[in-house]
Amino acid sequence: MPVATEKQIIEVEQAANNVWHNYYKDIFSPEQISYMLEKYQSRKAMRKQLSEGYIYYMLLADDKLAGYMCMMIKTEYVYLARLYIKAEYRRQGLARRAIKYLDTIFSNPEFGSMNITKIRLKVERENGFAINVYEHLGFRKVRAQDTDIGGGFVCKEYIMERPIKGI
Repeated sequence: MPVATEKQIIEVEQAANNVWHNYYKDIFSPEQISYMLEKYQSRKAMRKQLSEGYIYYMLLADDKLAGYMCMMIKTEYVYLARLYIKAEYRRQGLARRAIKYLDTIFSNPEFGSMNITKIRLKVERENGFAINVYEHLGFRKVRAQDTDIGGGFVCKEYIMERPIKGI
């Protein structure tokens, strides 16, 4: 379900706080988690991202918010900026369904004429669980990079890609 209302933005912000504090506690310091949430997943940040062309989706399971994803259409690929699932909904195929949804959208002839042939994402190099999930879904590491995100924090990431299925 696309995120379109202020109420939905607030719900995604709350889900982000839940997921990030729970999931990243062994990867980032509490200070870095708080900094990143404010910079990337606060209501203000999401409103700005939406105005810049990012598209957020709520991932639902049994009509409940189970997670969310965010993407942006680039010249030759779709950038999957966020894909987060609440702990109680992991290992139920939601990530696979989200990626399959992107395949369905971007294998559509309307988007095929835009030459979008792959999905690209960034994943923290210490995030072994997510890397394994993405590799299972057909993503491959393209390169490593270190990104200064401000506030004295650096993210050590892999860029991962996979082709759009159906092209």
